[in-house]
Formats: sequence, C-alpha cells, structure tokens
Amino acid sequence: MRLNVHIHKIKSIDDLTIALPVDKGLYAITGQNGSGKSTIVACASRAFFRMKMADYFGAIEDDAFIECELNGITRRWEKKRSDTKNLTDYWAHSSNGKMEINGFYEGSLIFGNRFRNTSYEKMRNLENANPKMLKEADEFIRQNLGEILQGDSNFYEKIWYVQGEDVGLKGGYIFYYEKKGKRISQFHMSTGENLLISILNSISIRKKERDNIEKPCMFFLDEVELALHPSSLKKLMTLLTQVSDEYNYAIYFSTHSIELIRGIKPENIFYIERHSDNSLEVLNPCYPAYATKFLYDHSGYDRIILVEDDLAKEIIRRILKKESMMNNKLVHVLPCGGWNNVLDLADDVIRNNLLGKRASICIILDGDIKDQADKYRKKIHNSIPTNYLPIKSLEKYLRSKLVLSVDHKLYRHLTDYIFQQKSLAEIIDEYKRISRYDWEKDSNGKTFYSFTTVQ
Repeated sequence: MRLNVHIHKIKSIDDLTIALPVDKGLYAITGQNGSGKSTIVACASRAFFRMKMADYFGAIEDDAFIECELNGITRRWEKKRSDTKNLTDYWAHSSNGKMEINGFYEGSLIFGNRFRNTSYEKMRNLENANPKMLKEADEFIRQNLGEILQGDSNFYEKIWYVQGEDVGLKGGYIFYYEKKGKRISQFHMSTGENLLISILNSISIRKKERDNIEKPCMFFLDEVELALHPSSLKKLMTLLTQVSDEYNYAIYFSTHSIELIRGIKPENIFYIERHSDNSLEVLNPCYPAYATKFLYDHSGYDRIILVEDDLAKEIIRRILKKESMMNNKLVHVLPCGGWNNVLDLADDVIRNNLLGKRASICIILDGDIKDQADKYRKKIHNSIPTNYLPIKSLEKYLRSKLVLSVDHKLYRHLTDYIFQQKSLAEIIDEYKRISRYDWEKDSNGKTFYSFTTVQ
C-alpha cells in the first residue's frame, strides 16, 4: 500500500507525483540541496497533520495544490481567494472520505517542533513553573533520551512535562529534565535534546494509540542529522527499527546523512534529482553510494595499503601497530591475491576516484617480482607509490629460514610463541614426508606455508 502525493507549484517544486509505501520500515528521501526533500515530507504529512499552510509554504501561485491519496480516499488542499478585490488568499481543504492514517511530522529547524513557542518571556515563565503542575514523563522517553545521547539510560534522573495550555502556550507539551536536583526546561536544552524529546514523546503517544496496528502510521523526520552526533544517529536508527517492526510504523527521513542512508535498504531510498529544466525525477530503488555521490567524498579510510595476500596483510598490520603508525587515522590493509591484481585494483581505484579526495593509497609487494611489477606499472601508467619487501616473499623467507638453512633464533622464537599446540619440528617433518608433495620443488614456499597454517 502506498500514499500517493501530488505536489503542484509548491515552493521549488513545479509538479511532482511520488508514491510512498506505508508498510513498516525505515525510508530515506534524499538528494542535493534544493531538490525539494523538505517540501516533499511537509506536503506528504498533510495526510494526517494539520498546520498553518501559509506559515510552512509562504506565498504560492494561484493554481497550487497538494493532493494525497490512500486506498481510494483523497485529501486535497488548494489555493483559493476569498475576496477578488482585496486578493485575500487562503487554503481550501476537500476530501471524499476519512483517510485511515495517522502519524507524526518533525519539520525543519524553522518550522519543526524543536523551537515551537520560543520567546525569552515564555522561557522565563517556564523556569518558574509551579512544580505541582509537572507530571512525570513516560520511562520510554527518559531511558531512550539518555541511551541515545549519552550511552546511559539513567543519565537523566527524571523527565517531567507540563501541558502547553497550563503555562499560557498553544498546545503541545513542554519538557524538563532533572539532574543532581537541578531542573532544566526544554528551552534551555540542547538542540539534540529538544529534537529527540519531541520524537520520543510522539513515539510514546503513538504506541498508546495503536489499538489497530494494521492502520498505517507514518513518521516524517526532516533534517535530524543537524541536531545529532553520528553515534547518536546510529542509536536512534536502532530504536526506530525496533519500534517500526513492533508497531508497524513507516518512518521517513529527509536527509543528507550517510549514517542514516547506508542503514536503509536500496528499495526504501528515494533519490530526488533536479534537472536543468527544473523538472524532478524520483529514483527508487537507489543504492546508498549513489544517493550520496554528490554529497560526500567517499574517504572511509585515511590510508589504504594494497598487498598480495593475507600473510602480507598480517605482517604489515603488526608493523603499523608496533611503530604507532595507525594513531589518529583509519588504515585499511587489503589483500588482493597476487601482484597483478594489486596493480590492477590500484589502477581502477585511481581512475574512478573510488577513494575520494582525502584518502591516499600505496602498494606493498614481494621483493622477488620487482622487475616484473615495474614493467607492468609502466604499461598501465600506474603512478601509485609502490614499495617492495626486503625479502623475496614471506613464504620463501620462511621456507629458507626454517627448512633449507635453519635460523635458530627465528626457529626458537616461533616455537615458543606461535607453534605451541603442534610443534614446528612436527610440521616440517610432515611437510617433507608426505609423498604427494615434492617439497624440494616448492620454490615459492607456498606449500610449506600451507602446512604452517593448519595446526
């Protein structure tokens, strides 16, 4: 089932029709700045949310309208003039029945709930509110506010609220938290606390209303990443995934955040693309990397080191750790399976800018293929910094030092610290006596190395 939304001449949107699933799950509406994401979620929320249209959408053209349709029931808002002489505009609402849907809309910084009714005079009055008017908020709000923002469900000792009408405000709730005996009103909380309390309170209310869990319920959350740290976003995503599944919520984010987008299935991502003629195209499904390709440099790591195999990876990682070369940076060592693959992958990464502008890449290869690799690099015009191990290869080195001409110090070190369950002497004996291997022809040392890894 889908909520079909038709938007005509609203803000930057000339004309757009979008079908939004009402099935439970997390969804993202994304795109570049000015593509119309916030307008889409504001218009779609008209299916269940009443607001002062002029405040949200400002001046509009004469033939502007918003139309929402669900299960054959249509709700429509269109611009009308009550007085042609004075040119007084208003929004007219019409419907062909009762639309069975409810939900929650948390709008932008300007029109959202996080700073509703804010004024210095009201803030002063709220600080002096009569304690007898305060009611204790749902534990769901207190615990999740602390867990998401601070990693501690008991960080906020108490959460109180007062109804807006009781303190001279128009509707809604005003919240307070208590910590170490001090009470802080919502107007002195951080932006993140304001936003999250609004979201958690709405979830709490909707949970209590869910007597019919089959009835569609949609949450539209706009620009939540502006108020929350990425780690808090991840925790919020975890909570919303749980409540969505349990209470049958369709939860939509209008967002640029890769933290949000990469946690959402491609079929639940709607990418809004604005073309040169100002027309809009909705891409769905859309994969996270594509959805953020114009928004982020994809530099998940600061340094990428390409090596031939897992053994080289382990050695390089240990050296980096020992020399403190991984401090304050993200380093990924990637085994590619042979020196040709290393060079080909590196070439592809650079040509297609797969690492973005800020990440750097280097190559470490075995010492015995330096001449071959140098020739191949010139052929494919690879200018990536390439380094070579001071030994022919790690497998050849181990075979040389442990089988052909034993290095007693290395042998003893490996026996004492690595080969404790099955002795190195036993491994070498098996390597030599198993008839199906001609160990003397194991010139690259890979057969011997395979024996050392199975113990």
